[in-house]
Amino acid sequence: MSKTGSLEQRDVKALQLALANREVDALVDVRGQGEYDGGHVPGARNIPLGDIPQSGPLLNKGETIWLICRSGSRSAKAASALTGLGFDVINVAGGTTAWRRAGYPVEPEGAEKASLLAPIVLSLALGLAPFSPEPHLFGKLRWIAGGAVGMGAADWFDLAMHGTPWIWLAWALLSRLKR
Repeated sequence: MSKTGSLEQRDVKALQLALANREVDALVDVRGQGEYDGGHVPGARNIPLGDIPQSGPLLNKGETIWLICRSGSRSAKAASALTGLGFDVINVAGGTTAWRRAGYPVEPEGAEKASLLAPIVLSLALGLAPFSPEPHLFGKLRWIAGGAVGMGAADWFDLAMHGTPWIWLAWALLSRLKR
């Protein structure tokens, strides 16, 4: 006969308040290691969703376990699994996406800046290559401004290849500003 636990769902404001009041027994981030390393709620430990069924010995049934992922979907699956094993769990609705949107800090510090590194590097390297006699992207944009006369499929592909990193960078910056 298996003992069943309880399942609650709370938002990131409740988690932040509980953390501030030191009322969180255990906080588990169920995302993969790479996502976790890219920024997580301070104090969260990483147990990926696939490892949850075997994680029983790592967790204390006497504690309430808060579960978080990116959006709340994977943590809901983990919550269901752990509840079936007799754990008391709280699923954090909205996950780390809502946590960041609310302006709460993430660990490691600078994780937000690191998320801009790839689009910045690609924009500067691929977006401006070749550098001589001028960045390719600028030549293509001038060609389009002149009516795109004579542009073939390869030229349009080239424009997309050199322009896409700039669109990605703009999107990443806007996303960060919205947070």
